[in-house]
Amino acid sequence: MTSLAINEEANIPIPAINADALLTKCHELLDELEKFQAFLLQEKKEHTVQLRQFRNSVVSELKSLEKLAQADPNAERTIHTLRSSNLPFYNAVWTAAKSCRGLVLFNKRFYWDTPAGRPVNGGPKPRRKRSALVDIVAEDGELWIKVSTITESRLLFEKAKAGWEELDSDSDTEGEQQDGRRIVAEGADPVLANNEDYGSDDEDDDRVELLKIAEDLHRAAKKVHIRYRHPRILFILPKITEGHNSAVDTILAEIRATGATVQSAAVPLPSDTSTNGTSVDHDNEASAALTTNFSRLLVDPLAYLTSTLNIDCTILLALVSDLSHSTLDPSPTLHRAIRRQIDLEASEKLLPSSLYPAMAGRDLICTSLAAKRMREIVEQIGTPSERLRTELLLGEGETGVGKTPAQLRADFAKASEYAVPEDWRLPIRVEDGVYDLSALPPVAKRVKEELTEINRSVFFYGWTRGWTTVSSNRTVAKLIEGVVESKGEEGDVGPIVWLCATARSLVGKEKGRH
Repeated sequence: MTSLAINEEANIPIPAINADALLTKCHELLDELEKFQAFLLQEKKEHTVQLRQFRNSVVSELKSLEKLAQADPNAERTIHTLRSSNLPFYNAVWTAAKSCRGLVLFNKRFYWDTPAGRPVNGGPKPRRKRSALVDIVAEDGELWIKVSTITESRLLFEKAKAGWEELDSDSDTEGEQQDGRRIVAEGADPVLANNEDYGSDDEDDDRVELLKIAEDLHRAAKKVHIRYRHPRILFILPKITEGHNSAVDTILAEIRATGATVQSAAVPLPSDTSTNGTSVDHDNEASAALTTNFSRLLVDPLAYLTSTLNIDCTILLALVSDLSHSTLDPSPTLHRAIRRQIDLEASEKLLPSSLYPAMAGRDLICTSLAAKRMREIVEQIGTPSERLRTELLLGEGETGVGKTPAQLRADFAKASEYAVPEDWRLPIRVEDGVYDLSALPPVAKRVKEELTEINRSVFFYGWTRGWTTVSSNRTVAKLIEGVVESKGEEGDVGPIVWLCATARSLVGKEKGRH
């Protein structure tokens, strides 16, 4: 017979929580996390998802449950500690994460203001730095997810406690502190209750905790820009069913009023691997399917590419450089930057791993100024093979004029160690690069003041046409972002830029030449 605890406030029997059952579920969760880590290592993507802190939290919970499994199951302290276990929350977070695309990190705190400084001459302590904790950052940073396992009854109790309405005397009450850990009332979210910001005595203390978190997330998101926009906020509430209680629905409406989206238990997670949010039981077949679907959780590096790509001069040079097409000896006579690029190419082939996948199947253009600058550099220091590739890339000169795209690709492949995609659309079309400044937001004038003529030609042309500009010029790309975000109006969007992680110079850059 299942042993029962008694909710003294409501005089309702509560089924006791089995430590061994929680321990089993915790092992299963940790097993999935370790499989995901192994997958990231296998794909050389271990640095793309910050999983360590979340995994460490699960490991800490596992150790706690192992101790509780050895304790007296009928002891009041054991029962309270099991009831306040964070495991259901961690399971809910991982279930939510598996429904996402473009995972970036877990358990990240974002700040929206800074403290006034240190107290002077024994004066009052400055207000601490205000922040909001995000459980999951997904969609390459564009989506912030907050998960809460709070129940409807607990939410109603908090609403009454905040003075919104009176509840009957059978409402839950929050437990007292014990051994530095809050004893959580039945149905409360143990992670919220043990959060450093929970119950803080600030100006929002008369609001329901979940609503305060929504407001804090809204404030924090306003300080962050991802591709010129603020992150969207999603609340996932697996133990709340919308439409059953008008008071609960009112709270959810208040959360939505902050700009957040709310996903309750009535709305299933959009994933073929979702669970009920409290366990992660899988048979062998389901576990294999989960491993197969790990790839969908990663950031798609090609997600923001348009059907036509605007190619910057830095990428034009990378496409023809000997460094990108062959294995070279890092001779001491070469410039230090060239030797470093040779080492990078040896570990990660730029064309087959990055540029070809990005360009294949898309129309390619460059501005006349970008093409002119590229020709000048090639004529000055380019090797014969780099000059040959330049003519093939642009469809000009003795080796490029008059050839079909298929012929250009075939000849280009002969001048490279790597295969050329059949849908790589050569030649790159050279366009005048004329742009209409009046078609852009007013902040474009501020951006223009910061750029050289060739960079204005490249980035403004892509901006006005709505095309992604492919570049390895991180300095200029970040400068443009900074000006648009700091000097522009809310909602202003700058040029779409796809940054190549590494650059390639022409091999003719000798040691000592800068």
